[in-house]
Amino acid sequence: MPTVKGPDIIRDPSDIQVLSNLKQLVEYRELLRTLVSKDIRSRYKGSILGFAWNFAIPLLQLLVFWILFGIIVRVDPPGDYPFALFLFTGLLPWNFLANSMTSGSMSIVGNANLVKKIYFPLQVLPLTSVLSQFISLLLGMIVLGVVVLAFGVGLSQWLLLLLPVFVVQLVFTAGLAYLFACTNVFYRDVEHILGIVVMAWMYVTPILYPISYVLGKAAWADTAIHLNPMTGIITAYQAVILDHRAPDWPWFGYSAAVAAALFVIGFSLFNRYKTRFEEEV
Repeated sequence: MPTVKGPDIIRDPSDIQVLSNLKQLVEYRELLRTLVSKDIRSRYKGSILGFAWNFAIPLLQLLVFWILFGIIVRVDPPGDYPFALFLFTGLLPWNFLANSMTSGSMSIVGNANLVKKIYFPLQVLPLTSVLSQFISLLLGMIVLGVVVLAFGVGLSQWLLLLLPVFVVQLVFTAGLAYLFACTNVFYRDVEHILGIVVMAWMYVTPILYPISYVLGKAAWADTAIHLNPMTGIITAYQAVILDHRAPDWPWFGYSAAVAAALFVIGFSLFNRYKTRFEEEV
């Protein structure tokens, strides 16, 4: 008597392919570590300060903000801290996103020799760009921590919540890097348009102004600014570091959901078309 088999669960080929490609990232973690280290070293190759620029650049940025907004313009801060500190707290994670998108979009096109001559999982390249920029973000956060103490704002136990904030932004940024790395191979216009997109996106994210400036003005404005997934991420940094409180969980949860969905879309699209990269670059 023939046996009857039940329905085959989790046999979607696309799901299996995504899991297989994620597994390759783990298997090639030593290569990933080497490429990230090489990328960081080459960024300041030939300079006098070298690796110290990772600390010098954030400090110089903060100095410029403090002179401009603290001395010349004298903008009222949204809390008990200088406006320059508020601005710096938002710009650090934003720079991570912007730089990762730019370098990530060029990760395949800019490494044509590797793509054509050496066999390795190509999904390592966009992630290399993201992780090297993430290390710069972490080093910038050290500078921010020192400055926060220097201004008397202090540190609190809420800083522990930076871990999920880091994870959500890392997933979100990696998804964008995979998406733009793939599309830039076939449409080189992406690398030229990206700078304009990043600039416009920054202005609709509460970095240069507190979100309180927008909330309550109009119902559509409240919804519009929160539909921007970076709003939940940036305000989470500001809440945890400067305001010593938890993020706005519903909207941060929304940002986390968008980050997960974007990563799946970007990573899947990248792996679907990666076999054509060699002939296109």
